[in-house]
Amino acid sequence: MKNSIKNNIIKIIGVVFIGITSSSCSDYLDVTPEDKILESQLYATEGGIQNQLNGVYHRITSEPLYGGRLTMGVMELLAQRYTIARSDSDYAPFVGYNYSNEDLRSSFDGIWTNAYVSILNLNDLITNVDKYGVLNPEKSNIIKGEAYGLRAMLHFDLLRIFGPIYSENPESSAIPYYSEAKAENGEILSAKAVMELVLKDLDMAESLLENDPILGNSSITDGYYLNNRKLHLNYFGVKALQARVNLYAGNIETAKTAAKFVIDEASSIYPWTSPSAITSAGGNPDRSFSPEVIFGPQNVNLYNRYDNMFSGELRANDVLYYNESRLDQMFESNESDYRYNYIWIKPTEGGEITFRTFHKFADVAEPDMPFRYMQPLIRKTEMYYILAEAETDEITALEYLNTVRYNRGLVNAESGVDIQAEIEKEYMREFFGEGQLFFYYKRRNIEKIPNAKSTSSRSFITMSPEKYVLPLPDSELKYQ
Repeated sequence: MKNSIKNNIIKIIGVVFIGITSSSCSDYLDVTPEDKILESQLYATEGGIQNQLNGVYHRITSEPLYGGRLTMGVMELLAQRYTIARSDSDYAPFVGYNYSNEDLRSSFDGIWTNAYVSILNLNDLITNVDKYGVLNPEKSNIIKGEAYGLRAMLHFDLLRIFGPIYSENPESSAIPYYSEAKAENGEILSAKAVMELVLKDLDMAESLLENDPILGNSSITDGYYLNNRKLHLNYFGVKALQARVNLYAGNIETAKTAAKFVIDEASSIYPWTSPSAITSAGGNPDRSFSPEVIFGPQNVNLYNRYDNMFSGELRANDVLYYNESRLDQMFESNESDYRYNYIWIKPTEGGEITFRTFHKFADVAEPDMPFRYMQPLIRKTEMYYILAEAETDEITALEYLNTVRYNRGLVNAESGVDIQAEIEKEYMREFFGEGQLFFYYKRRNIEKIPNAKSTSSRSFITMSPEKYVLPLPDSELKYQ
């Protein structure tokens, strides 16, 4: 990829994203002149700038990134989320951590390539918003604030995937960090150096978004900046990322401060989901608990991906599912948990599938429901889990944990329980289909994780750095 960058990025000024979101990095960098938009045209209008940012959101919700592999696909397979019984399944190399498999490596390469293409376009946007000066300062700050935040998020997730177990080897080599769109091969930095740059970008994003309309103190009247701020990486999304990143880096107190800020300052913006919105909403259940989603960009292909992966109408050998014994263990046979009965449902119509399948991302009957197409990436509940994990006082930690449990239909966990074990269970239940569990396991360097292939609660997969650290793509290693 970086050889293409070195040879071509100077030539590339702007690209129309719609229609090329599945192209490779090389294809992107080698687009023909008739496919290009001149820089002066792209950044000469406010609409052009908005289109450039929208293009990045469109790409990051594509299948290789948060619209598939980083949420409901690859990362969940690596976390043993799905029962893959057949050794000849396309998914078998993932649950078996067979990182030499060609198809698996190609999948990793797609993550890497699409993430860095997005980063390069963000860098181009950051540079040229100031260069052309079309936007007033307040609008410019919002655009750039989102761009810095997205750049940090993408690099951080690449670090979590391809970097070392951070708590064990922060000085080990990890990934390049691209802060500029220029023709230079990116040096592979240590995990610690990448983490410092991620946090620096998040600080910049926080500063630029200090007048985000979501805070209610903006003078902007333009609907593009006012509407649907939860679909954009807004101010509270940046603060929540600061909590997530600092916890991963081991900066516990800083993580606590950021998580508590989100909870204290944004409770009215992100209210708890009403039970009736899940249990008695007819054909329109809010299975994603959307009011609590701090950042959830629009994924226009969400329901197509659901149909291809989880639909009860698929053949039994093709659907991704979690065997019912394991599922019951995960929810401790607690049918009152909203995440159990209302997300894991047995098909009612005849077909091969007679077991519960995953319905979080199933479409709803009413096309105008506000949460349709929302791809949850950051949740309010994660802030409670961070505080519960970081809190040294057991009573306070339990209060944070029980707040979530109450709002998921569960009774309080009692004093004396293993708080960390309960948090792990919550990560398993809360983030199914969202890609966070593998990162939780890796952050805590958990040695044994449940074996999805087995129905026994005593069957585990033994993890190791060789399984937690995905190999850098061949296209990257070739030019190092």
